[in-house]
Amino acid sequence: MKAILFDLDGTIHDRQTTLQRFLEDQYNKFQADMTGVDLSAFKEAFLALDQHGYVEKPIVYKELLTQFSLDVNLEPALTADYFERVAQFAVAYPDALETLQELSMSYTLGIVTNGPALLQQQVIEQLGLYWHCQSLLISEAVGLRKPDPAIFEMALAEVEASASETFFVGDHIENDVIGSRNAGLQPVLFGGKLEGVPSFSNWRVLPALAANWKPIEKQSEDSTSLLDKDEANT
Repeated sequence: MKAILFDLDGTIHDRQTTLQRFLEDQYNKFQADMTGVDLSAFKEAFLALDQHGYVEKPIVYKELLTQFSLDVNLEPALTADYFERVAQFAVAYPDALETLQELSMSYTLGIVTNGPALLQQQVIEQLGLYWHCQSLLISEAVGLRKPDPAIFEMALAEVEASASETFFVGDHIENDVIGSRNAGLQPVLFGGKLEGVPSFSNWRVLPALAANWKPIEKQSEDSTSLLDKDEANT
């Protein structure tokens, strides 16, 4: 094993905790405009509408305001506030940063993430990941998105490693596990379980997982079979 590439949100970055912290602060900032809406309802509605970051924020806020019969003209201010400040509340999963520091002594590290370039750069900076990673690829900045194999190949070139000697660690079955496997990397699933794929939930076990990994000559399972297994586990 020469290199380890990582997803950002939901893998290194504990986005749900970050959002909980930010939304509480945003609610307090705009509380005068939130008549009849309590904090828990505001946070719960946002998280449901956000769908783990896959819904555009203007849509999220417009729907949230409509749901609570609030002034939809508040949406631009809420959206702007989100992009200006949410990264300030970013936190990593427990032991993630310490483990990355440890791994950086033995492996070349990189990040491949989908998302808005400026926001993801701010999160990366807030978490101090520039110190650990040789390659930092953000979909909007490079014009490619996971699960496109091309973005994984670009990362491999930057960390100067072949696919067969590189882990890709992520939490999303299609974007991270299937995407990296289709590019020839060894996928590792964070925060879940999937038959035939190494997985972990405690960051402290990752160094041992990498050190004890044995190369597999051929990845025999296709994307369809992995998706079938994921559905069977849900």
